[in-house]
Amino acid sequence: MEAATADVISTAVAPIVMVSAGGLLFIGIQTKNLHLADRIRDLTREHRAAGGPDAAVRREAIRAQIALFERRLRTSQHALESIYLAIFCFVATAMLLAAAPWLGRATMVGAGVVFTAGIVLVLVAIVLEFLEMRAGLETMAIELRSLK
Repeated sequence: MEAATADVISTAVAPIVMVSAGGLLFIGIQTKNLHLADRIRDLTREHRAAGGPDAAVRREAIRAQIALFERRLRTSQHALESIYLAIFCFVATAMLLAAAPWLGRATMVGAGVVFTAGIVLVLVAIVLEFLEMRAGLETMAIELRSLK
C-alpha cells in the first residue's frame, strides 16, 4: 500500500469514530424517547381510569404532566434529528477526505467545514437533551405536589 493511500485511510477514520459516537448517543436518546412515550400512554390510561374523591385534582396533575411529557418528547426528538444530521456530516466528511487525492486540496477545506458542522449539530443535541432533562424536573415537581 502506498504511503499516500495509507494517509488517506488514516485521515478518513476520525470522522468514522464520530459516526460511532453519534450512533451511541442516538441509541441512548431513542431509548429515552420510547420511555417518554410509554409514560404518556400510562398517564393517559390513568387519566381515563381516575375516580374517587380526589379524581379532579389527580386528573389536573396528569394533564399538566402529559403536557410536559409531550414537550420533553418533542425536544428529545429534535435532538435525535440533530444527531442524524451530525452522523450524515461525519460520513460526508469521511467521503470527502477519501476523495481528496483525486478531487484536490479544496476538498480538505470542505471536509473541515462539514466536520465542524457535525460537531455543532452534536452540541445542539446535547443542549436539547439538557433542556429536556430540566423539563423532567418540572414533571417530578408536579407529581410531588399532587401528593400533598
